[in-house]
Amino acid sequence: MRRVVVLTAAVAVALPALVGSTVNAAAVSKKPTLDPAAVAGSMGYLEQAYGVTPAEALRRLELQLDATQLDETLRAKAAEVYGGMAIDHQHGGVLVVDTTNPAAIRSLLAQFPDRGHVLTRTVDHSLAELTAVRDRLAKEAGKDVAYLPAVDQQANTVVLWRRDPAAAKITAPDGVVVKDLPLLTPLAGPIDWGYCHPLFCGGYGPMRGGLRLDHTRADGGTSACTTGFNVRSTGGGYADKTAWVLTAGHCDQKNSLPVQHNGMSVVQQHGVQKDFYPYDYQFLPYVDQGTADTWLNKQAPHNSVLLYCMDSKQNCEGHYAESGSQPITGVHALADVKPGWVVCADGSASSQRNYPQAADSGAGVDYLPGTRCGQVTSTDVGINTTICARPGDSGGPLFSQVDNTALGILAGSRTLVTGACAVGESSSYSPIGTILDDVNAFSGGQGAHFEVITSANG
Repeated sequence: MRRVVVLTAAVAVALPALVGSTVNAAAVSKKPTLDPAAVAGSMGYLEQAYGVTPAEALRRLELQLDATQLDETLRAKAAEVYGGMAIDHQHGGVLVVDTTNPAAIRSLLAQFPDRGHVLTRTVDHSLAELTAVRDRLAKEAGKDVAYLPAVDQQANTVVLWRRDPAAAKITAPDGVVVKDLPLLTPLAGPIDWGYCHPLFCGGYGPMRGGLRLDHTRADGGTSACTTGFNVRSTGGGYADKTAWVLTAGHCDQKNSLPVQHNGMSVVQQHGVQKDFYPYDYQFLPYVDQGTADTWLNKQAPHNSVLLYCMDSKQNCEGHYAESGSQPITGVHALADVKPGWVVCADGSASSQRNYPQAADSGAGVDYLPGTRCGQVTSTDVGINTTICARPGDSGGPLFSQVDNTALGILAGSRTLVTGACAVGESSSYSPIGTILDDVNAFSGGQGAHFEVITSANG
């Protein structure tokens, strides 16, 4: 099996000093519910980045899985005191739960399977309180997208993120911070014909996240992006159960030429789209019903992203014609995603030196296409991660192996470099929940409802 690429240095999630303490109970023995083979990339990241054993890596992923349920419980039963949570891998793989009153949630934490690895941190504001302030600011802003309010759980405050530095200065309410949203470098790039490459996964599908999309530029050249997730729309002016491919909005080349994969026209150049972060998305319809049937409807499954693939004509790392995929069975909203989560992403960028038969995508020497795993460092209006990315990776999927969920699509990088992955890189993803909320707010312009496909036959 092809090895999943991971970053090899530890990255600490930025958490303020803890003022709570470990829950006064021993860790409970819990039979693992995760299959190590199914989360191999995520385990490999933790083993290499933090020097932990496979057993410890699996424990931390189990902690992440269980914490998702705990988050739901605390939101439902202790909303007035619950301030959010994060996983701190730098200090032993512990779950840090924020609260305005540690005593009020002690009984709920005592039921947690790995309660010996739980810390509490006392904060001033509950998550519900911060969310209410954010929602009020969003309502007041209306359609003005110059300022985007978001909860900063780690700082326990609300931030008004200013998208445009030229936007007029505003006076924020007390307790609300105004910050300039960092500018992202879009990671679309020229075509790469590398042979051990996601571009060469089969002749006609199945369509999956992680495959190459080739957009023809006005000058006749080709700009490359990566597929994110398979989507369907229901109702409205489109045919019921219309199939779409989701990728980044900035990949659009503003012409009518079809988008290709492996030299074949697959989807249209235009669909339903926006191209400003975090609303950086485009839903591209297939060029015709026959193509949709060939690439998706008559394939199985319909709900996966690519992990690796290889061309049967080439010997890639000792293997021939191998392919592996990650099922997608759910979607997480931005509010669900926590700092410290181990996540994975897929992309199709590479370099000519590593792939001599390829036109260079601008990725740089020793950057290889495929799946990488890292962790969430923070969330603002998007999802910020330690996963490195290069030109050609834009639009690629961000997902969790822990619970098979779609999280976002690549918008760009805040630390644009080329070549092999390096310590300290950061890439940001447009949240899938934000994208769906936005496109469904105006019904894709046709009164339709869009959803990521989360079942094998969806």
